[in-house]
Amino acid sequence: MNTKADRIRQYILHNLPQHPEDIVAVTAQHFSVTRTTVHRHLTHLLNQGDIFKSGITRNIRYRLQSSLDRQIRYKIGDSISEFTIFQTDFSDLFQQFPENVYDLCSYGFTAILNNAIKHAHGSQIMVKTAFQQDDLIISITDNGQGVFQTIADYCEFDHLREAALQLSKGKVTTDPGNHQGEGIFFTSRAFDRFEIYANHLHYIRDKHNNDWSLETLETNMLGTTVQMQISRNTTASLIDLLKQYQYQDDAAFSRTEVLVKMSQWGNEPLISREQAKRVTFGLEQFRHIVLDFTDVRLVGQGFVDEVFRVYPQSHPDIVIDYVHANPDVSFMIKRSLG
Repeated sequence: MNTKADRIRQYILHNLPQHPEDIVAVTAQHFSVTRTTVHRHLTHLLNQGDIFKSGITRNIRYRLQSSLDRQIRYKIGDSISEFTIFQTDFSDLFQQFPENVYDLCSYGFTAILNNAIKHAHGSQIMVKTAFQQDDLIISITDNGQGVFQTIADYCEFDHLREAALQLSKGKVTTDPGNHQGEGIFFTSRAFDRFEIYANHLHYIRDKHNNDWSLETLETNMLGTTVQMQISRNTTASLIDLLKQYQYQDDAAFSRTEVLVKMSQWGNEPLISREQAKRVTFGLEQFRHIVLDFTDVRLVGQGFVDEVFRVYPQSHPDIVIDYVHANPDVSFMIKRSLG
């Protein structure tokens, strides 16, 4: 037997899609109860995970949790565009979040979708969204040849891991005439967690832990899957993110950071000039480079000399800084510069 509390909650769930802004007033009038009573039932549904709340004070809206779960397949063709897909099928979803979250989601969504449409060499794309607790998860999958293989072929790399390293630097594109190569760089930093599954590799950037990793996958999965996760409560801003990668008065994307540990294949030590050239490859496109030595235990003289003496000699206009070096790595760098 349904109690009055059950009936009120069922009424809220049934009518919420049509009344996201005034469900409290509508429910209170329908059942002749106080707004406080309705708020108590809304809190119960929030705690159960049946609904979610966005906005503050007068702009509060309630929506069904399931309204964020979407899965749509598209055929890649001349008539398809990331902007059309965004506007037609997903913009209303992102508009349910604060403005800063909307900006970050729309940027990342369209950037990754453009890559899948224009550069994946596939025939179809699957786009999924889901909501878990406070986080929105966006997943974009294509059936192409895989992003790491595409970059490795274009840059003539011997190792797919080198493609992942280059991707993390930014300005990597297989179509320089029409594409700046900024999308993955900024999207990976815009979201709380960013992952790429492709070509037996799993590329992860976790902003909360300030960590990057690259793992080997035992899978026969074709194509590329990019998964992006962001909290609806994040205070991050797209404009602030873009400004972080300017250098001095240059408004363009002129500054990058390189996680040096991603240039290591397995447990090999970073000792050679060849390894150093993995790090410096493509960096001539920037004015300021920050090398992050997190989790790098030791570096050799040849590696350090190539990065901190030879490369700057041939690129005198580029500023190179380093961070998070342990005492042994710092000693080798200072010895080279000394």
